[in-house]
Amino acid sequence: MRHGKRNSLACTETAGLSCSCGFSRRQVMTSMAAFAATAIAAPAARAQTPAAPRIVDTHHHFFPPPYLEPLKAWSDKAGLAALWPAQQNWTVAKAIEDMDRNNVATAMLSISTPGIWFGEAEAARKMARICNDYGAEMVRSHPGRFGLFACVPMPDVEGTLREIEYAFDVLKADGIGFTTSYEGKWPGDPMFKPVFQELNRRKTIAYFHPLAPNCCAGMMIPGVTGSPVEYLFDTTRAVVSLLVNGTLARMKDTRFLFSHAGGTIPMVAGRVVNALKGRRDVAEIAPDGIDAEFKRLFYDTANSFYAPTIAALTSYVPETQIVFGTDYPYLSTGQNLDGLRKLVTPAQMAAFGRANAVRLVPRLQS
Repeated sequence: MRHGKRNSLACTETAGLSCSCGFSRRQVMTSMAAFAATAIAAPAARAQTPAAPRIVDTHHHFFPPPYLEPLKAWSDKAGLAALWPAQQNWTVAKAIEDMDRNNVATAMLSISTPGIWFGEAEAARKMARICNDYGAEMVRSHPGRFGLFACVPMPDVEGTLREIEYAFDVLKADGIGFTTSYEGKWPGDPMFKPVFQELNRRKTIAYFHPLAPNCCAGMMIPGVTGSPVEYLFDTTRAVVSLLVNGTLARMKDTRFLFSHAGGTIPMVAGRVVNALKGRRDVAEIAPDGIDAEFKRLFYDTANSFYAPTIAALTSYVPETQIVFGTDYPYLSTGQNLDGLRKLVTPAQMAAFGRANAVRLVPRLQS
């Protein structure tokens, strides 16, 4: 999980971004060839599929080397001293080693905060393609070990639609990864309607990772970054945005997945229901009730292995809608498993750890 402020950051205005934002097709292909030959390789013994129960991690981050350059520029702009060691030291081999150590069969790859949008559409389109090609190569090179939630250059809707087509038709991605807000707009905003219509047409997964939005980024409380508070509230804003704009009601064939136990949704759902019950369009945006809309979403357990959090989630959301996640490499798989196993029953752990993820991503059944 990343900390800090999201900033509009044009490549032409920030030193150090010219390389990552200006890759030629030849450079990208050369990088991918080298990647396939070396960086993605892991010892054969480590690549073997673990024994049952074969856990699925639905919240697992990866860091293509070309992505580190704009990420560092964003960190510098946000006032963070440097990239985290977890980002700088990430490798495919280390990821597989952590998975094997903890009996994880498959990890669903996604780009973490701040995503790939740094204020310039063309740069975001190029970085989306670089990251998605890299993730797809991981999936191909280690059959069964990885899945891919492809990143897209939102809020650039045209570029996003193009990347969705490429991600599914060429790379065979499992879903699309979003951040919870973009330049002061949340996912239910009418401008994003074509994006979610396309996902619904494809009957796929929309995965959301939080950040601190423009309205509330930075250290609003001195010494407290966006991660412990604002990330959770921006997840809640994203869910409510999709609700009140009718996206959840219209896109019934989309499987929506939210990080970190849904932010504060399990705690504030009752207040949302009460506050919105007088809306004239409530029957349209929630034909079966607001609770029903919230309860059909999927929620991961990444960095949520705390008794009050799990109690709130499991008392509000049907157990069929909860999936295991880790937030690797910011937290280890072992930290998440050890914490969660102390709070749930073995039957719940089996459901969260694999059965529900297989329903979310049916290809994992094989």
